[in-house]
Amino acid sequence: MKLGFIGAGKVGTTLAKYLAPHHTIIGFTSRSYKSAKEAANFTGSRAFEHFEELIPLCDTVFITVPDGQIELVWNEILASDIDLQDKNIAHCSGALSSDVFAGREERGAFGYSVHPLFAVPSKTETYQELHKSFFAIEGDSGHLAEMVALIADEGNVVQVIDAAEKVRYHAAAVLASNQVIALYQRACDELVRCGFTPENAEKALAPLFLGNAEHVAQDGVIASLTGPAERGDTATIQKHLDCLDGSTREVYSLLNDTLLEIAARKHGSNN
Repeated sequence: MKLGFIGAGKVGTTLAKYLAPHHTIIGFTSRSYKSAKEAANFTGSRAFEHFEELIPLCDTVFITVPDGQIELVWNEILASDIDLQDKNIAHCSGALSSDVFAGREERGAFGYSVHPLFAVPSKTETYQELHKSFFAIEGDSGHLAEMVALIADEGNVVQVIDAAEKVRYHAAAVLASNQVIALYQRACDELVRCGFTPENAEKALAPLFLGNAEHVAQDGVIASLTGPAERGDTATIQKHLDCLDGSTREVYSLLNDTLLEIAARKHGSNN
């Protein structure tokens, strides 16, 4: 497949580098030609000053700009006289669906979102780890199979979802990533109240956090569950609730309800 990228940031550069061994990377265009040139050099492709020069050479065009700019770039493409017949137009946003490409049908194009469920902190290093990523893809049925194959042929697991569920999908990802940071901070805050320095609180919890995360990733939530909820130790749970206050107490209570549900599944009980 011949791939082009509008936007030369971390995600576009990483995806292009990852797919380059098995596909033709035509090149990059960006509002900063310098960025496009750097990405092109890194991926062994070309830099273009204008998307009007890039798109005609591609089968699939990824618009890898910040979420707030995807629709703007697409509207610029629609306003041009480029032939979009049978071309795949894709983005990598976690929150937006292919619906952002409104008007594509009239131009004969197909729209997709191709999202790696993976953090991309580096423009030049993360491609080496992208084989670990789960991808979610949604979009038009016409070329859906080839878009799935684009990723699946690299060995990644792909889940096809409905465009209407894209926001829920992204919320789930945030719960498992960003929200965990907030929960970790609340735990640190409680240790600070016990006399820890903020730095030592973070360090103290790290082995516990990492060990649990690895266990969940390897063995699943049911096998990984330990602690008072798993043991049915309601007395200890109540002591925790008695000492906590404010929103942290509310968070603990809500999460404990879920832990009790998992414990019931683990032990085959409805109680």
